[in-house]
Amino acid sequence: MKHPMLLAAFSFLLRVPLATAQTPAPAGKPITPKEAPASTLKVGDKAPALAIEKWVKGAPVASFEKGKVYMIEFWATWCGPCIASMPHITELQKKYKEQGFTVIGVTSVDKRGNALDKVEKMVADKGDAGMGYSVAWDKERTTNAAFMQAAGQDGIPCSFLIDRDGNLAYIGHPARIDATLADVIANKHDIKALAAKFAAAKETEAKASAIQAEMNKAGRAKDWDKLIQLCDDLVKLDSEQFGGAAATKFKLLAVEKKDAPAALAYAKEVFAGFGKSDANVLNAIAWTLVDPENPLPQTDAALAIQLATRAVELTERKNAAILDTLARAHFAKGEVDKAIEIQTEAVKLDKELQGALDEYTAAKSGKKIGN
Repeated sequence: MKHPMLLAAFSFLLRVPLATAQTPAPAGKPITPKEAPASTLKVGDKAPALAIEKWVKGAPVASFEKGKVYMIEFWATWCGPCIASMPHITELQKKYKEQGFTVIGVTSVDKRGNALDKVEKMVADKGDAGMGYSVAWDKERTTNAAFMQAAGQDGIPCSFLIDRDGNLAYIGHPARIDATLADVIANKHDIKALAAKFAAAKETEAKASAIQAEMNKAGRAKDWDKLIQLCDDLVKLDSEQFGGAAATKFKLLAVEKKDAPAALAYAKEVFAGFGKSDANVLNAIAWTLVDPENPLPQTDAALAIQLATRAVELTERKNAAILDTLARAHFAKGEVDKAIEIQTEAVKLDKELQGALDEYTAAKSGKKIGN
C-alpha cells in the first residue's frame, strides 16, 4: 500500500507542480506566454473576479459579497496533496459556514488529465463528508489565470482567502491557513501586516528555491551527506513552511545511510522540537518507520506510535491517512486489536483504506486475505 500522505525522499513539499494548458484570455482567445498576466497579485490586493463555466456542487457565486469571507481553492483530481487536504477544507467550511464563510474548489482542464467528468465523479464519490464545500469548473482557465498565474503560484493545492472587504488576506497552502482564517472571520486581521508578512515569505521562498536547486544536484549525485545538510538548511530557513525536509532527512539517514541510531535520534529530536506541532512531518516519519512495503533494517514501532498518536491529536482524529499510520504502527508492534480499532475509524473517513482493515482482521483470525 502506498501511503497517501507519505512525504517521499526529495519530495517533501505538500504541493505538486501545476500542469498548465494554454490559457485563454477573458475574451476566449488563446494568448501567448508574453500576454500572460505578470506575477503581481499579492496579499492586500483586491480579489479578481471568478469566471466559472459550471458549478459542479454548491450554489453559484456571481461575485464576492461585501461582509462575507471566501476561500478559493485550486486543485485537480490527480493531485494527491489536494485530495489529502480535502478533509481539512471540509472541516473549515463546516466550522465557519454560519459566519458567512464559503469555500470554492476551482479546477480546470490541464495536461495531466484533469477533466470535467473526472471532477464530477470525484465530487459525487466523496459526497459531503469528503468534499463538503462548493466545487466549480473554470471557464477556459480564466479564473486560474486571474489568481494562480497572476500570483505566480505554480503548485497545488493553493488557496486564496478573501476577507469581508474583498481583499486577499492569504495566498498559499490550505494546511497553513487556519490562524489567518480565524482572524479574518473575527475581523481582527491587519491587512497591511498580512501583506508585509506575505512579501517576507516570498523572499524566503526565493532563498528556498536556491537550496532546493542544490538539493536536486546532490540527489542526482547521491551525495547523501550534502543532501542532509541542505535539509537542515531548509528547516532552519522556515520550519513551518519547509518542515517536510526533516522527514526527508530522516529517510536519508535510515534508508540511504543505513544509520538507524542517527535516524531514530533525529526523529526524537524533531518530535521534541518544531515537529511536535507539525502533523504532516510526524506522520511521514512514523509511516517510514512502519511502512510494510519498504521495511527498515532497524525500526522502532513504539516511537512510530508516539509520533502518529501526536499527529492524530493535532488533526483531532479527522484525518484518515494519519489514523491509518497509527493503526499500522500498532499492528507493527503486535497490537492487532488496537490496530483494528483505529483502522475502523480511518475507514469510516476513507473507504479506500479498507484493505488494511481486512489485513488486520485476517491476522487476528489467523487467516490469509483472499481465503
